[in-house]
Amino acid sequence: MTAFVRAATPDDLGALEPILPAFLAPPYKRGRFLRALANGEVCVAEDRSAVVGFMWLNEFFGHRFVNVLAVATDRRRTGFAGVLLAAAEANLPTDRVFTSTNRSNASMHAVLARYGWSRCGEVDQLDPGDPEVFYVKRPSRSP
Repeated sequence: MTAFVRAATPDDLGALEPILPAFLAPPYKRGRFLRALANGEVCVAEDRSAVVGFMWLNEFFGHRFVNVLAVATDRRRTGFAGVLLAAAEANLPTDRVFTSTNRSNASMHAVLARYGWSRCGEVDQLDPGDPEVFYVKRPSRSP
């Protein structure tokens, strides 16, 4: 794997849509994502000049928050999620970074456990019947 992470641009939209089509389909989600893309809140993971994943970062109570993390189906379980999460942990404005996922998303729970994230809470009623589980990571800082 030869991967690097870079800021996404609106020109990347065509490569991003097949990675997480269900997320980008509803107009209200698509509009928010397009604004985030235009505002520089999205980054992509590339392998040999092909976009294989993306991450949308924003703020959560003053801390960095991984709002969306997605890797192309045929590139999962190859380390790209870890590359994106490492980028989220770099140059933090505070001592921690957060993310969340639905309780039903076993794949994301496994990814977060693999990369050392800790469960830190749960919120009901965002998606009724499927609570949102929150995670935190406190990357070690070099002296």
